[in-house]
Amino acid sequence: MYSPGQEYIEIGVEETLFDRRVTATMSRALGVLEDMARAERDPTPSEITDSIGEGVSYELCQALSKVVNVDSVGYLDVSFNWSRVAAPPPGTPPQVEFNRAAIDIVDRVSAQLKTRVYTSRHLIYGIVTDLSRHPEDETGRVGVQTLINRRSRTVWMDLPDSAYHTAVRCHDAGIPVRVQGALTSPPGGHATMEVDDFGPDPSLGSEQ
Repeated sequence: MYSPGQEYIEIGVEETLFDRRVTATMSRALGVLEDMARAERDPTPSEITDSIGEGVSYELCQALSKVVNVDSVGYLDVSFNWSRVAAPPPGTPPQVEFNRAAIDIVDRVSAQLKTRVYTSRHLIYGIVTDLSRHPEDETGRVGVQTLINRRSRTVWMDLPDSAYHTAVRCHDAGIPVRVQGALTSPPGGHATMEVDDFGPDPSLGSEQ
């Protein structure tokens, strides 16, 4: 898909991967919500916060609640069928189920997410094209080329030790990355991100 040390993204490749990434994120998010609903205890605030990194959002919880609480529905069963050409992305369940009892938990997750300022978080996919770190530095400077409004942009970020080493590994192996955080992208200026989570793109499978 991408070669080791790739210096630019392929817009055609990124557009091809869009549907797979959206579906993988939706699948993981629904799977996390289903696990919370089936647990013998209520999810903790920390678990709810961590679920944001898997794609869970206030809007998703609200949409689930509206569907299942309709008098003519009361139950939702969603199945995911992946192409046989590539293995399903790791962490994506083949099927999820929600009834009204499960939605009670989803509503509690929704209520906590509503109180959080999480809407400033952004999600980008791309490839690592720039790496800079001196031996004495606590963080490393990383450039990730991505698509913003269908245009190629390099987003700059400072990463701590473990995340920087992940960036180096992804760069050397040609593995696309997924980055979450607060994105600043002024027209004509440098795009930067305050990173909350950095890692290999989970939508592409464990072998990518």
